[in-house]
Amino acid sequence: MRNMTSTVLYRWFHEVWNKDNEDAIETFMTPDAFPHGILTDDQPRGAEGFKQFFRGFRSQFSNVNIDVEDVICQDDVEVARTTVYATHTETGKKVSFPGLCMARIENGKIAEAWNSYDFLNLYQQIGMQLTPVD
Repeated sequence: MRNMTSTVLYRWFHEVWNKDNEDAIETFMTPDAFPHGILTDDQPRGAEGFKQFFRGFRSQFSNVNIDVEDVICQDDVEVARTTVYATHTETGKKVSFPGLCMARIENGKIAEAWNSYDFLNLYQQIGMQLTPVD
């Protein structure tokens, strides 16, 4: 059985998200880290850019807990399969949605990450309707 608790991604989700520890973002990210699927190209890289996303998500959702279901590692890459649980602050609705994070690890920190989370599922749970754009 794999020891997930020793991986960078497991510790990232546990310390940053489950403990709501914004300061830990700097501990786990290189200064120029880029989380694809979370930030746009024009946002700052590294901890400062990710903190923008973290604060924005936390302003819309409380009681955030991310269950790390599995982590696979090879060489300098880790992949975590997760489920996010939270409460939408505006509606009080409890939500959950799955996702994957693949990260390139450099000197024990996240240097680059590719995030694929089912935000459509999340939006539907809080009653958002998506409309086609002409």
